[in-house]
Amino acid sequence: MTTLVELQGGRPQWEKAQRRLDELGWPCHELTPKERRVARRDLDADPAVSEFRWVEVPVTGSSWRADREAAWRVTELSKSAQAVVYGRLFQRDETDRLMEPEWQVYAAGRPAGDAARRAPTRRLLAAGRWMAARSGLLDDHVRVHAGRDAALHLARHMHPDGPRADLYVRPLDGRGRTGTVQHREDALNRALALFMGPLFAMALFVTLARHTRSTTAVVCWFLALVCAVPAWWTAFALPLSRTRLRCLAASAVATLGMACYALGVPGLSDGLHPKYALTAAGVAFYATGLVLLGRRRRWQVLSAGALPLLATLLVAALPLTGRILQDGYADELSLTPEETAVSGVWQIVSAVKLLWPTIGAILFVAATWGIMRYFHFIRPRSLFAAICAALFLVLGVTLSVDATLSSPQRAAELLRKAAVQHTAAPGYFGISTDWTCVRPTVPARSLNEQGGTLSPDTPYLSFGVADGSVVLWNPSAEQPLRVPAGQVKLLLPGKPGRTCTL
Repeated sequence: MTTLVELQGGRPQWEKAQRRLDELGWPCHELTPKERRVARRDLDADPAVSEFRWVEVPVTGSSWRADREAAWRVTELSKSAQAVVYGRLFQRDETDRLMEPEWQVYAAGRPAGDAARRAPTRRLLAAGRWMAARSGLLDDHVRVHAGRDAALHLARHMHPDGPRADLYVRPLDGRGRTGTVQHREDALNRALALFMGPLFAMALFVTLARHTRSTTAVVCWFLALVCAVPAWWTAFALPLSRTRLRCLAASAVATLGMACYALGVPGLSDGLHPKYALTAAGVAFYATGLVLLGRRRRWQVLSAGALPLLATLLVAALPLTGRILQDGYADELSLTPEETAVSGVWQIVSAVKLLWPTIGAILFVAATWGIMRYFHFIRPRSLFAAICAALFLVLGVTLSVDATLSSPQRAAELLRKAAVQHTAAPGYFGISTDWTCVRPTVPARSLNEQGGTLSPDTPYLSFGVADGSVVLWNPSAEQPLRVPAGQVKLLLPGKPGRTCTL
């Protein structure tokens, strides 16, 4: 960003600011006499007080709103140099290159005596030479990036072996066609991002609208339409099609495909579930924020990407965090740790579940910071932005920890509900239950039940055998029913979850 800066305060202040510019490595040069007269006249500057410089302010991030970032950096320059420096005029430097067509040089001279041959033979030989040239058999070790006429002239007159008239060029990309609009190097990436990004957002809102009702559905449909409009608008500038009709066709096909993906096709798919849509949106948001964060500082990618994952795995491997959720689940159902014993893999998975919401909140704040800094919405070293990020982080961690710690209670309620309704009970991080029939192998008066009375005709949810006892769930008493394993026999129910047949 080339910036016209005004240094005020006289020569000592000018020299102080110039020394700071040299320390920062910002290139600067003097104005021409005409430019200096225009600046002094328009800004009503006193030559004894004010001096003007052209300074190249380095700006990382998006070119959109880059002038704001340059103004912030000039303000930091003024504070660090302890001199009055104003940014007056900001000119964005175009660094994106214009992509020239690429041509391959090949030799395809007409052999001697070709004119004396018959016309069918000449045509056959010409077709053979054309196919050989297009297949690369006649290629020379020279490539040219330029327009068609310039490429042919350069290939013939600047060949390493001297000027040759038997050289021709063939296009290696589609930019050499007649009438093709030449685009810049990053034009396609920008256009695809502005086209596909809103389309994915449209699919998300369409999915949410499909699974919601009343006002929320109307809002989601409206947001889906709002997202589709910029996608279609951008599609007319895609460097893929030569005509507006082709752009319109490509936009219609892409929009229709995204709508079918979100809503589903009868007989083929049921569409996208909101849970998976939100998960995909979260992953895309975090990945985008991480990539944009990495364009500024490499260590920020490490701190925002690798360190949280390593910390999660490290904490998950600790013995104190491996059974927090399982122990909470056991307390809700009045079970013992032995009765809810799980493998070490499930302990690590539950610990990751315990820590992941907190890590997710941290990563969300980091991704948001990366996106907003890339598009220059946050001022460098802004105290207000740091306080807002800290508040959002505390709020996110609090909500996520509360939701995670209430997970055992919700899982216990689902098991109680399944026991009453005689449906399959969901597992909980390795703790699973199965419907089973219990047949006493001793007289009824000899049974040593704990937690209720065993009914042989009623199926029970079984937690398995622990400490020599079969652990069952008694829905009538809402507590575990323990029976010695040597006094009963376990069978599969005749109709799972319903009846026990002899």
